[in-house]
Amino acid sequence: MKTIKRNNEIKRVSDKEAMKMVKFGWEYCPKTLWKEKIKSKKINVELSQETDNMTDKKKRKMRKENKRKKYESK
Repeated sequence: MKTIKRNNEIKRVSDKEAMKMVKFGWEYCPKTLWKEKIKSKKINVELSQETDNMTDKKKRKMRKENKRKKYESK
């Protein structure tokens, strides 16, 4: 898998597909850019759906519980 970008659009594609797309104006970029985009998108969606009417204390507690659950499953 390779990470490629054009302007602000970032994609993860197979090696063969990446070679073809680079010929058409795409360029290789580090995977960390793709990871940041994915993480920020997940966090924003989860928080906006679940925390619309919650106090800050409840939001912190929920984040802490979600983090604990994430590491327990590994």
